[in-house]
Amino acid sequence: MRNSNTNNWRSTALVAGAILTAGVVTTTTTTNAHADDSQNNAQVSTNQVTYDQVKATAEQQLAQLQSANDSKEAQQATANEQSNAADLAQTNAQIDQLKASHAALEQQQAGAIAQAQASTAASIEAQTSAANAEYQQQISAQQQNEATQRAANDQRYAQAVSQAAANQQVVSDIEAQYQKSVNEAASAQTSQNQAATDDYNTAVAKENNAYQGKVSAQQATNAENIKNAEASLATATANASKSYDVATTNNVVVNGRVTKPQLNVEVPDYVKNYGIHLEVRGYNDGIPVSAYTHPEFANTYYGEYPDSSIITNQAAESTPHDISEMPLDFQPGLLSYDANNDHSEKVSANGLTANQIQVLRALALSWENGFRNNVFQNYREFYNAVNKNNGFANVAPLDLVSTDLTDKIADQVAANRAKYNVDNNSHTIQQSGMPKDATYSSIINNVTGNLYNSLASEFSGKIVYSDTNENLTTMQAGTPTLLNYAINLFNSMQGMYYGELVNPTHIGGHANNLLRAGVRAVGIGFQKLTDEMAIKDGSGVSDRSNPSYAVTFDHTGFNINHEVNATKEVLNRNIWGTSTVDAQLNAIKSAQHHVDKVAGTKTVTPSAEDIQKATANEQQNLANVKAQAQKALDGLAGTHQANLAKLEQQYNGAKAQVKANYDAAVAKAASVRDDALKANGAVDLQAYKAQLDNAYQSLVKADQVAAQKFAADRDAKIANAKTTENEKLAAKVAELVPSIEPQIQQLQAQHQAVVAHGNEVLNALKAENKAAYDKLEEEFNVRLATIQQNEAAKKASEVRLGDNKVILPSTPVANNSKVATVAFPAATNRTQAQNAGRVQTVSAPSIVRTATQTPVAPAPVVATVTGNAVNGNAVQAPVVSQTAAVTATTNNGTFATNNGAQMPVAVTANKATKTDNSKKSATKADVTVAKKQAPAKKSESSQKVNQSSMSIVALAATALLGTLGITYSSKKRHN
Repeated sequence: MRNSNTNNWRSTALVAGAILTAGVVTTTTTTNAHADDSQNNAQVSTNQVTYDQVKATAEQQLAQLQSANDSKEAQQATANEQSNAADLAQTNAQIDQLKASHAALEQQQAGAIAQAQASTAASIEAQTSAANAEYQQQISAQQQNEATQRAANDQRYAQAVSQAAANQQVVSDIEAQYQKSVNEAASAQTSQNQAATDDYNTAVAKENNAYQGKVSAQQATNAENIKNAEASLATATANASKSYDVATTNNVVVNGRVTKPQLNVEVPDYVKNYGIHLEVRGYNDGIPVSAYTHPEFANTYYGEYPDSSIITNQAAESTPHDISEMPLDFQPGLLSYDANNDHSEKVSANGLTANQIQVLRALALSWENGFRNNVFQNYREFYNAVNKNNGFANVAPLDLVSTDLTDKIADQVAANRAKYNVDNNSHTIQQSGMPKDATYSSIINNVTGNLYNSLASEFSGKIVYSDTNENLTTMQAGTPTLLNYAINLFNSMQGMYYGELVNPTHIGGHANNLLRAGVRAVGIGFQKLTDEMAIKDGSGVSDRSNPSYAVTFDHTGFNINHEVNATKEVLNRNIWGTSTVDAQLNAIKSAQHHVDKVAGTKTVTPSAEDIQKATANEQQNLANVKAQAQKALDGLAGTHQANLAKLEQQYNGAKAQVKANYDAAVAKAASVRDDALKANGAVDLQAYKAQLDNAYQSLVKADQVAAQKFAADRDAKIANAKTTENEKLAAKVAELVPSIEPQIQQLQAQHQAVVAHGNEVLNALKAENKAAYDKLEEEFNVRLATIQQNEAAKKASEVRLGDNKVILPSTPVANNSKVATVAFPAATNRTQAQNAGRVQTVSAPSIVRTATQTPVAPAPVVATVTGNAVNGNAVQAPVVSQTAAVTATTNNGTFATNNGAQMPVAVTANKATKTDNSKKSATKADVTVAKKQAPAKKSESSQKVNQSSMSIVALAATALLGTLGITYSSKKRHN
């Protein structure tokens, strides 16, 4: 039968949850810092008014001073312009007067100037005429000398012509002898050239014949060598083309048997007697199948029961025979157990061994990851509903890990539960009768606290969320084998996870905990239940002949300010320890799918590439033989060409010698001829005439050079005469009419001095005005800075109590053990009354406490949103002094302090899933308490108080509510 207390218990839990939620909201409203911020911004201090008044006065007086300065400077500029204009007019008048006097004097001396100019012109003309006359005399002398030279040359040439006529016969004989010698030399040259040509042609023919014989012999040798190399290549190619057998190792894929969960399970007896009841928020009674978005998930609930005997349509493909046949991907559905076909390890009466626990941990880890990934890929609406507020909607979750670090957490959780006698229907929390430091959250904080502090420091200015929760279920077996335990755990987790996915607005707490994207590691603990726990009403243990276990899933991870990239980067760091389940998972995976290597042989038919590689040496040898053959022929051709070149060189040398002999004979004949002519007085008339002409041309060229010098001397004399006479004329004119230019330049310089003086006066005035402006501006800046300092001192002594703001005076610290009260200022005399509302400096207040008093941590800001901490920008409650007897209490130890800084922790506890076979009750309200407290600043003389004088009461009330922050639900069943 159903446990009759189940519904009463669930109703009580829901009411308590409703009261708790309301209390949390009230507390949150009381400590809301944003409202106080708005009030403070609306108030304007007296000092601020004074500051604005002084600033306005400063701007007005500075503007007036600037205007006065601009006016004085403009007046001075105008005066300068007027003075400069008057002086310029006077200067121009004086210059005009000088010019008029100068013009009158020029008119008076016009006659004398004209006479001087005429005298100068006449002198220049006379000197020019004399220079030209001298130049003409020099040119005439040159022309006369050249005419004389021409006449003499003509006379000498006529005499030579006459002499040549007298010796004509003698000359003719001499010339005839010369011609004969030349003809003989030419004949000798022709005969010698022909002999050299004949010798050359004979030698070339002999060389060609010898070369052709060598080429023929080499070609025969080359053909034989190439034939042998080609035959060797053909043999090698034929051998390389033959097929052959080789030993091989073949990869044979072996797929082991892997069972598939069964979705269409039939449990008519159970449905008839009990119906379907799930622990999902918002339902106080059984959940109909119609409530499910995916109705097939309803069947997974039957996995909550200890064995598969209630399934009447068990499928063979859903019945594993060994651990290696257990599925790893965790698709929805249940497995059946066949005790007659179980080949797994036995489990002793003492319970699971350490190795068997690791196998179950490996399977449970794989199933949790399979659930997360399958929901994300195929049932995204559930995943997004859980992660819509933490930044991970539509972002794939990371796989959970089980490591030496999480094993330490899991083993400690199991040990603490056993130590404090916590049964399989109770979470590892204080409400289960254990101290705070023994709870799962404290164990996780102890292991990850330093890591959290490091992340908080690294991401300063952002909220670092610690995502921590615990799921709990029961594992038992009717047959003491590892496979029976594994199937029981698989089916239980199916009901705990898929069974809670009713629809996106109704997701059970266990599924919600697992689908949170911030969790990265899980400690899976196995607590062996005592007999007292197993026989307890509602334990859900049906077969007590074998050990049964409470299985805890303690998840932990972080979320960095709800930022996906930062969170994934942190979660992927090597901070979670070393995996302890890889060997177990790999063994199962290998059994389900592996590759065997089988020895064998195969016939290989060489490919073209293989043949190419095998005959590479023979191919290279053939190429070398051909190259050597060509090289030999090229060598013969090179030698042949060298011999021909040598013969041609010898032939050219012989012809050059013949030509040299001819030239020597002709030169000798000419020498004999010239000697004979000279002896008989014969002259070469043409050469003699050329000699005379060259002598005349040399004379003409010399005269041309001299004529250029004569012209330059003449021009210099004329120019000197003009310069000298004009200088005399200028001196004479200056004597008659003196220049006024020096006087004009002096007047202009005096005017520029007047202008410069005016500019100096104006610049001095500007500098004086700027100094006065800067001085006044600095005075106002000092006054404004003083007002700001006074305002800062005033704010340092302000305390806000509710809607009241009080400025506290200096209060001396009493040097005794009594607590002094804080004195509030009052207008006790006329001076104070007059100063009321004015800006005054007020000393920071001091609060005296006894030596036994210790600061109490500020009241936490409590939120009802799962896994979310209050924004770091919210103003925190102030640190106040209390006696050591006053302490702060929070939910499940989640209010953890570390070196003065609080770690916001999102804690979710869900009750056990192995429950009453009558029905599933609703899950807890899944309240998550999240806190964030900034460390108090040291050495500050003032601190804003954003709460009313009832903050101490609110703190105590919040602490009390924190102790009730988790409600529970259980699945209980009788034997």
